[in-house]
Amino acid sequence: AVLSGPVPVMLSLFVAISVSLNARARLGTAVVRGLSRNAGAIMVVGAADIVGEVDNWRPEGGHGTGNRFMPLDTVAMGPGPMLMAIAGLYPGLTAAELRAPQPLPFAPAGGWNYHRLLADGVPTGFVALPGNELVAEHPDTVAVVCDGTSLGVEFADGASHECLALIDRSDEAVANPGLLDPRQFYALSDAAGRVHIRWSDGVPEGWTVQGRLIFTQLPHVKKPGSGGGFAEMDDDFEF
Repeated sequence: AVLSGPVPVMLSLFVAISVSLNARARLGTAVVRGLSRNAGAIMVVGAADIVGEVDNWRPEGGHGTGNRFMPLDTVAMGPGPMLMAIAGLYPGLTAAELRAPQPLPFAPAGGWNYHRLLADGVPTGFVALPGNELVAEHPDTVAVVCDGTSLGVEFADGASHECLALIDRSDEAVANPGLLDPRQFYALSDAAGRVHIRWSDGVPEGWTVQGRLIFTQLPHVKKPGSGGGFAEMDDDFEF
């Protein structure tokens, strides 16, 4: 008589929840154990899916077992290093050479890609550059190895050095030359097919827009005599 009314219903609900949680714990542990025993299996298990013995899924001698922890490093949430296809050398580059390479896809933010480079994939090769958000927004970008003097670039040591002009071949001015921005630099090809990296108030007659310069990557060049006599004051000193 004491348990008459809504109490039995609440008790039944409590028992049902307890049974459900216990079953979930056993299921979660079993799934994790099963995946850990399969070589090469990929395990995607959320914290909410595991109730009970969480550590049972860790392989013997693995991270977090025996009070031992692997050194771990997480990729920053941003563009990863970029493997850029090289279109050729400038000056002397042709429009056909600039259009030829097939760019590799950029890695997703916070991750990386795997590439198997074949000998006949891009004969001119690739160059690795730090991740850059601006370049990541333009996946049809290729690198052109340039002599700095040919671009009018000065270096701290007064000498000329190779630099990389990153050309976006998908710029809107390629399809519509009327959209060329006179404040920007472009890869323009003349009537003979020779490429010129420059700004222009308009597209000269007989010329074609091949792409827009995103930016030019420069090497680190030390100014002669910049050291103060102490290694710690040198720009290239590393602790």
